[in-house]
Amino acid sequence: MASDGTLRVSDPGLRLAAWGVHLLTATGVIWGLLALLAVFEGRYGDAYLWMGVAIVVDSVDGPLARRVKVKERVPEVDGALMDNIIDYLTWTFVPIVLIWHAGWLPAPAALFAGFALIGSLYAFVHTDAKQAEKGFFRGFPSYWNLLALFIDVGLRHMGPWVVAGVVTVLAALSVAPVRFVYPNRVKKHRTILFWGGWTMVPTMIPLIVLYPSPPMWVVALNLVYPVIYTLLSFKLDWEDRQEEAQRAREGAL
Repeated sequence: MASDGTLRVSDPGLRLAAWGVHLLTATGVIWGLLALLAVFEGRYGDAYLWMGVAIVVDSVDGPLARRVKVKERVPEVDGALMDNIIDYLTWTFVPIVLIWHAGWLPAPAALFAGFALIGSLYAFVHTDAKQAEKGFFRGFPSYWNLLALFIDVGLRHMGPWVVAGVVTVLAALSVAPVRFVYPNRVKKHRTILFWGGWTMVPTMIPLIVLYPSPPMWVVALNLVYPVIYTLLSFKLDWEDRQEEAQRAREGAL
C-alpha cells in the first residue's frame, strides 16, 4: 500500500486476486466441455445444468474483474478475449449443437445449425459487438443456451419448421444493426434489468428439476424476464437513437 493509502498495482495480493478472476473465467471451458459431453450422450438435462453453471460464472467474473482491475494487474492476459472465446463455446456452440443433436431441426439440419453458428460468430467478432459505455450489445446477444431449453420444454412440440424459423431469425438478428441491453453496464432501468436477470436463477431451478416435463406455468414464469428484457432493449435502443439524432441536429445548427 502506498503512503497515501491507495493500493499499488504491484501489490502481490491484488495481482494474485486478478489471476484468481482469470482462473474463474477459464473454468468456463470445463463447464462447456461437460455440457458438450452430456449432449452427445443424450443427457440434455445435465447439459442445461452445466450451461447454467457457466452462466453464473459469466455473470460474476466481469464485475469481479473490474473491481480487482485485472487489466492493470495482469496486463499480459487479454481477459476480454478469453471471455469471448468461452462465451462463444458455452452460450452459442454447445446449445446449437444440442438443438442439432436432438433432431429438432428439419433437414438439412446442419444448414440451419451452421447458419446460427456463423451468424453468432460474426456477432462476437464485430468491432462494435459490445457498446459497454452505452450499455448495449450489437445484434442478438447469443442467448442460445436459454433458447435451447425453451425449445426443449415447449417450442419443439410445434414442429421442426417452427424451430428452424426461430433459429434462422435469431441468427439473422445476430448480425443485424439492432441493439440489446448489456445488463451489467446499462444505466437506465439498471435495477430491473440487472437484478431481474438474477431472479431467473431461482425460477430456473424448478424448470431443470422437473425436466423434461415441467408444468407450463413454470415455463411461462421463466419467460417473464426475457420478454421484459427484449421490450426494454427495443425501448432503450430507440431512445438512444433519438437522442443521437437530436444531438446531430443541434450540432448542424
